[in-house]
Amino acid sequence: MEQSKSGLVGLTPQEEAHLMEHGFEYTPLPIPKDKYLKASTMTIGGAQIPVCQNIQKNKVEILKAIDWAKENEVEHLLTPEGSLSGWWPGWELKMDELTEALREVEKHQKEAGVGLHLGTNYEEDEVWGRVRRNEIRHYRKDGQINGTTYKTYTTDFECALSRDPYRGEQTVTVPLINSMNPKEYAPVAAGLLCNDLWGWMEAKAPPITAVMKEMTIPFIDLILHATNGQKRVESDPDFLVFDKWHDAFLRMTGWNTNIPVLTVDSCSPWNWDGESDKVDGHPIGDYMTSSTSGVMGHDDWLVTAPRQGRQYFKLTHLFPAKSMEERDGIYE
Repeated sequence: MEQSKSGLVGLTPQEEAHLMEHGFEYTPLPIPKDKYLKASTMTIGGAQIPVCQNIQKNKVEILKAIDWAKENEVEHLLTPEGSLSGWWPGWELKMDELTEALREVEKHQKEAGVGLHLGTNYEEDEVWGRVRRNEIRHYRKDGQINGTTYKTYTTDFECALSRDPYRGEQTVTVPLINSMNPKEYAPVAAGLLCNDLWGWMEAKAPPITAVMKEMTIPFIDLILHATNGQKRVESDPDFLVFDKWHDAFLRMTGWNTNIPVLTVDSCSPWNWDGESDKVDGHPIGDYMTSSTSGVMGHDDWLVTAPRQGRQYFKLTHLFPAKSMEERDGIYE
């Protein structure tokens, strides 16, 4: 790509002229082509699993998902929002049980050698004390926690404090280390939880991807979206409305940011106890996921899971999507 006078990409001629008029100077750092990092392939996957109010049952589902990921050579696995704690309030009264279950999941994940991005509610030790969060815990293959994404647009119903940039809680980016080869490209991911992708319209808050769009190059290669939306049966008239709304948001996010989106929903209603065959008069198996689980590319789904029941899926993807020579002049 031809280098502009300012050295920046994506400016209009008027913006370019404005910068030059005010004395903007740019000194490029030339990198020989033999120093380009080699693009790397990585297998990413999701576990569309039932999530209930029973922590032990949730734990078993996650352990099974990790086993599936190991058997299918998935390097990084994403679970739904609240997949260990449950999304429904009450988890905050069972912190000892939740902590013990989390330690079992961490031990199993480390032994399996699978990168795990675990959606759960949890109490974190922070500078102002113990704080309840709705989060994605990012674990490397070796079991080391690599960062924690806190949900930004929480609701009052969630019993969790939202992420607030004004408290210095910025967007977390997580390197997805593929190998120890220093010449191989290491993709970077960022997490979102449910409303963080859709935006919180009632509060006139934009989706977090509005910020991520500015970070597309060179910082973020993959968006990890753990969600757990309200479940409906297919015959419910509201299902089609919300389904199309969610699908449109995912498509526009992929198109607008040019970042692949790995998104995973649970397959059961929030208030399921883990035992009953029915919830609100409908069999558990009749409920649809609130949004599609899969990987959204720039202009279409790259892989999708069926909309009902426990489903696992994976995709082997090239990172970065373009060769280093084509990445909008970053290395020019």
